[in-house]
Amino acid sequence: MKAIEWLGIPGTAAIVLVGLFFIMQIIGEIIEFFGKVSPEFLKIRKYFSRKRKEKEENQQMLKECQKLLSEFNSHYNNDNITKRNDWMNDVNNSVKNNDQLIQTLDAKMDKLLVVNEDLATQLDQVKSNVLENEADRLRAELFDCGNRCRRNIRLHPEEMEHIRATFHKYSKVLHQNGPGEVEFNFILDYYNHQDFPTYHQPNN
Repeated sequence: MKAIEWLGIPGTAAIVLVGLFFIMQIIGEIIEFFGKVSPEFLKIRKYFSRKRKEKEENQQMLKECQKLLSEFNSHYNNDNITKRNDWMNDVNNSVKNNDQLIQTLDAKMDKLLVVNEDLATQLDQVKSNVLENEADRLRAELFDCGNRCRRNIRLHPEEMEHIRATFHKYSKVLHQNGPGEVEFNFILDYYNHQDFPTYHQPNN
């Protein structure tokens, strides 16, 4: 107090200054305390917030698991298993029936192919027989005309045109030659060397 009086500061003012000093010290201590405590408090708050969020997520996951379990149980209960087994039996029976039908169809197709091959062979044989018979008929017609020529029977132009068409079919269409071609040449030579009336001309 003497020092304060020596400095010439009134006692009241000195008390106020000392009080302000102590108040500032207290405020500084409080600020320092909260400066240390606040980060820890925030960490604790974040920890509880995270735990609360994890708890909510776990509860949601538990609900989803319960829902899946319920659906699984409803799908695989005894009634559904029986229905599924019945359905699988029906499918297996259908597959077996289809396999049997396919085997039967394959067997019939094999038989049909054999029949078709036989039929094709028979048709080829019939075609060959028809062509051969036609060739024999045309050859016989050429030889019949040749025999008439050998008996010196007159061969008219109309008959020669018919013989020419007959030989063309025999040679070009049926691709025959040999005796038929020799006979046609004989007929043509006979026709060209026979005596023609004045209104007929030799044919080449």
